[in-house]
Amino acid sequence: MIGRDNNVKKGFSQYPAFVDGLLSKLTDEAIAQAIPDEKLKNIRHIVVTGNGDSYAASLATKEFGSRMFKNMDYQVLRCIDVSRHHVFSTEHPEQTLVMVISVSGGGSRVTEAMKRATTKGCTTLAITGTPDSPMAKEAQHILKIEIPKAKEFSPAFQAMTYVAAVCTTILLSLHAGQLLGNAAARDAAELRSEISEYVAKVCSEDVLSRVDDQMYALAETWKDYLGYDFVGSGSDFATAYFGTAKFFELCGSLNCLNDSEDWCHIDYFQTKRDQLGTVAVASQNCASFSRTVETVGSMKKSDRNVLVVTDTQPDVFIDGVEVCQLPATAHDHVNPIANFMPLFMLGNYIAILRGYEYFGGMSASNLLFSQEGGINTIKTSKVVYID
Repeated sequence: MIGRDNNVKKGFSQYPAFVDGLLSKLTDEAIAQAIPDEKLKNIRHIVVTGNGDSYAASLATKEFGSRMFKNMDYQVLRCIDVSRHHVFSTEHPEQTLVMVISVSGGGSRVTEAMKRATTKGCTTLAITGTPDSPMAKEAQHILKIEIPKAKEFSPAFQAMTYVAAVCTTILLSLHAGQLLGNAAARDAAELRSEISEYVAKVCSEDVLSRVDDQMYALAETWKDYLGYDFVGSGSDFATAYFGTAKFFELCGSLNCLNDSEDWCHIDYFQTKRDQLGTVAVASQNCASFSRTVETVGSMKKSDRNVLVVTDTQPDVFIDGVEVCQLPATAHDHVNPIANFMPLFMLGNYIAILRGYEYFGGMSASNLLFSQEGGINTIKTSKVVYID
């Protein structure tokens, strides 16, 4: 069959070793070396930011981070807000921890956000794979994440930065939770094991082969649709966000994103619904799960083509929707580490069946990708200081 000889499934099969490597390197000792425990104990406000995949990672870990920094002001903000619009507290600014996530650290906005927070007197931490990057140079502290170099190009390799950012932020919050008395050492050990076991289950040969077959068959039906929309809430919203981003990159499609409540207020009224592909992410331990189940019913009843990515039984959902069931895990904040994979596979197969290259082509002839000609200003945008 055309398009089945690709390396995305093969790429995802390498994720268990990749995640285990992250877990082994991001120990409590390594985190304490990056940012001293005494500083973390003094923090009262937390701001986490990033762009693109890094922002998705911030959303994925928001609820868990809030639990670990319990009774503190924990915010996930857009990077442009941190760099230009957010009003920082002038009272004990060192008690505000600003974490900027960027694997490359080369973007103007992440550099600007870090510079502004440091200038304001905040405690600043760069979570990055590039310690000598412009963003990292503006930070007081650096927590390095290591991404292995790909032996051959695979779109699946691009998702490693997101997974690394999610795992790193979880482990940092878990370390802080232990310092602040919100998590015990036993809890930390169990969560690390849970992450490792969950990724191993999702990336097992049986699960990946089943999901790969299912997504290819669905792509054959969905490849010519007008567009796609992605829905989820809580940690599932992060997966929906990441899926939306990957569909733009993989197949250049028109995409929408919303949560399971607001979707019923807004996206519900789209026309030509039979020509749209709608993806709902529904983890059974997510606090909004019951609402997402209801929303899936509204999707189907309004004549939509629906895919549900879930870790529970298909009969929980209305008849007639496509259900991709993944292995379950105990905590919903672990799900984003791997439950994006069906969305990624689907987008990749749609791209292959459309004959669309990743990013629309990665050579210098594609000015959108190459950033030549001043079209894309991610790295060349002027860095300014807003007081």
